[in-house]
Amino acid sequence: MLIPSLKSHAQFATIDFSNLTQAILSFLQDGDNMATTTAQFLQNLGVMQEQLEFLKEMNERYKEVRSDLYKVQEVIRIANNYEMNIRMFSFYIDRLKNIDSEHLQYYQIKSLVNQGFQYLLISSREVKRAREYLSSKSEMSEDQRRRGLEDCDRKLCKANVAMYNHIDDTFSNLDNGKLLANAINELD
Repeated sequence: MLIPSLKSHAQFATIDFSNLTQAILSFLQDGDNMATTTAQFLQNLGVMQEQLEFLKEMNERYKEVRSDLYKVQEVIRIANNYEMNIRMFSFYIDRLKNIDSEHLQYYQIKSLVNQGFQYLLISSREVKRAREYLSSKSEMSEDQRRRGLEDCDRKLCKANVAMYNHIDDTFSNLDNGKLLANAINELD
């Protein structure tokens, strides 16, 4: 069996110089664009590096003052609690001064004042302890200082609650005593 062959013609490659020139110009333009983009990227990378360095520096500064910020917050709480305790005690004394002497005798009032004063002393001791924790002369770790200040604050809060309860109980008992005395007087 014979296979018929088809005629083939050789074609020569043709070059379109205008398209080739345009392709080369586009390639060069793309290269310029890539170079510009790379330069902008490197410039942005430099800015990001500067920002990263700045953030690292701020982090170091924060680490340096973080414990001081914590101590300041604790000191403010301690001062507020101590001031509240003093105000309650002053209110208590003023109110006891105005009590009618026929309901309470001098020694009873003195005993009530001494009981309230005990809570004020507890608060005063805690403030003194807080000063020791804050002293630069004390040789203790920052963690010990922080825990000590927290303990002082907690004890001051307890002293405030105890003072408040003492004052509330005292005046509640005095009011009840007056009501009872008035009821007895009405029976006579």
